[in-house]
Formats: sequence, C-alpha cells, structure tokens
Amino acid sequence: MDLNDPTTQLEEELDSEISSIRREIRKLQRRRRFLASSILSSEPLQKYIKTRNTPAPAISSLNEDISPLVRAAGSHTQLNHHRIAFSTTTFPFKDPSPTTDADGEDSKNLLGVRIDVCVRNGRFTKPYYILLRKTRAEPEKEGQSTIRLRIHRHTIPAFIPVERLERIFLPNPPRVLGDADGNGSSENGGVEPQLKKKPNTPVPKQNLPGLTREIRRQLVSWHTRLDAVHYLREQIGIVRRDADAYTDDGDDGPWDRDLLNDVGFDSGDGDTRLRKNEFGIASFSPTALEAAYIRIEWEDGRVGRFKISNSGLVERAVVIGDGGRDKALEATLTRGDRKVLTVLDRLRKHTPLRRGSDTASISE
Repeated sequence: MDLNDPTTQLEEELDSEISSIRREIRKLQRRRRFLASSILSSEPLQKYIKTRNTPAPAISSLNEDISPLVRAAGSHTQLNHHRIAFSTTTFPFKDPSPTTDADGEDSKNLLGVRIDVCVRNGRFTKPYYILLRKTRAEPEKEGQSTIRLRIHRHTIPAFIPVERLERIFLPNPPRVLGDADGNGSSENGGVEPQLKKKPNTPVPKQNLPGLTREIRRQLVSWHTRLDAVHYLREQIGIVRRDADAYTDDGDDGPWDRDLLNDVGFDSGDGDTRLRKNEFGIASFSPTALEAAYIRIEWEDGRVGRFKISNSGLVERAVVIGDGGRDKALEATLTRGDRKVLTVLDRLRKHTPLRRGSDTASISE
C-alpha cells in the first residue's frame, strides 16, 4: 500500500475523523449521564417529588415519567457510597454452566468477590470479580468443617499471579496417588487410580480475606503506576493522532499506542505522542500493560528505562546514549525522594531547558 497515494491519505483522514466523532459522542453521552444522575439525585428535586402528593395532571405525568429514573439515580448513589466505604464485597452466585451439574449442587453455588479500585480522576474502574467454588474435603475430626474454597473464574489481569496466591492463601490438603481403597498406586489391579488425601497430614487453613487483600493490593499498585505515568505524560504534554495530526508535517515525533486507553483512563482511541518540551523527551510510555518498567526516549537519541516499585518509587534506571551509559542521568532518576511523581522535577535540574531554539546551560 502506497502511503503517498491521495486515496490512501483520504481514507486515513476519514477514518481519523470518524474516530474523533465517536470519541466526542462518547464524551457527550457520559456528560449526559453524569448531569442526569446529578439532577435526579439532588436533594431539592427528591424533596419536591416527595412533597407533591396531590399534583396537577401535568406534574403527575411528569412524576410518572421520572420516577424510575429517580429510583435508578438513588440506587446508583447508594452503590457509589457502598463502593467507597467497602472496597471488597462478597455475593452469592449460581453458575449457569450446564457442565457443572455432574459435580453436584455445591459446585453450582459459587461465592463471588467484587473488588473496586478508585483512580486519580475520581472514578471507579470496572469492578474485578473472583468466583469461588465450594468443594468438600474429608474431615479430620467429627464436627470439623469440610467446605473448601477454590477459584473457579476471575477477571484479574493475567500479570497478577492469581494461581500462586491461591496456593498460598487457599491451600488444599496434599494428596497422593492411590487406588479406590486408598492403598497406594495400583498398576496391575485393574482399579482406576484416584487422588487420596495424604494420611496423618493436618488440613491447612484457608485465608480468604488474606487472598482478597493481596490481590487488591496488587491491583491498586498497578493502577497507581498507571496514574503516575498518565500524570507525567500530561505534565509533558500529549498530542493525539486526529485528522490534523495526520497531515501535520511541521511537528515530527514518534507515535505510540497509548496503553492507558485500554484500562479506562481516557476515552480517546488511536496513537499519541509528546509535545516539544523542555526536557527533550520524545517518548515516555510503559513497556507493557503492567507498567512496571517505563521507557524514555530523548530527541538526542538517548534511551532509558526505569523500574517502578509497588510503593511508587524508582528502584533502578538505565540510560544509554551514543557514548555509552549516562550514569549521571541514571543517578538523577534514582536520587532524592525517588518518587516517580517527582521524576520531572529531578530531570528539570539535570536537563537543559529549551527556550525556542536556545538551550540553557546544564545545571548540576
């Protein structure tokens, strides 16, 4: 495909305009929902509707129309209050899959865990869910609980080790290969081998609160890293790839796929790049969705990478240029309070400031 072909360029411009219009429609729809919810849940309107017991016919018709909306707005407000007060909640859930019928009724009655995370724009992300299946274990003593929990389904991102955390916080009794009587492995007896509980082994305790706390801690750490990257990109300045950006040849710069769009930070689609800035940074983006490593590219060809810890600190950094490693810049990234939110402040003291085409002297 020839990128210089006028037909190709026209198609790209039209696709970009369509994407821009769709972004604007989504913004307006969210704005309408926000205003409607704010008006319907406001105290004056609620009080007005409750006090109009014998309204005029026109008001009565209006009340009938907006009554479901008012109830929905009230439920939405109550839900938000609950999410703020309780970040993790549980609920019963029945597995609709017909394939679980053979495992008994307990396997269909699941325990759901919902985890809510609030991000820097004051909104909640889409909830994360963990569905736990109840299984019956052989009791060691009479009267001891035989119900064990195992993770059945979840919506946690793949880079969070849910399976490893399950083995730590929801352990099951160790098992050995045995025959139907539990007498060990049978090779020639014609009996189907089964997994039996290891004899004289104490049943480990399960810690569901510990599991949910650890998973939510890692989710919050992930969103905190994304928040920090998004904040720093905003401070540098972001240019979105719209119809004007396709035809703008006067401001060169590498286009990056904005990973932040994929987790609900922004309604925009497509590519982004950084504006001309005082730091000389041409690209600032996470290397993967988990945002543990951030890649920086400068206009002079230097490329760096630093690691963000779960507590929001820069643990280590590497910067390589034409002359090899720039250890002074590496020390700048990792010195001081080491907070990722103050990376630009530290770079400002190290990097020459740009004033048009002039360059200030480096201040150490």
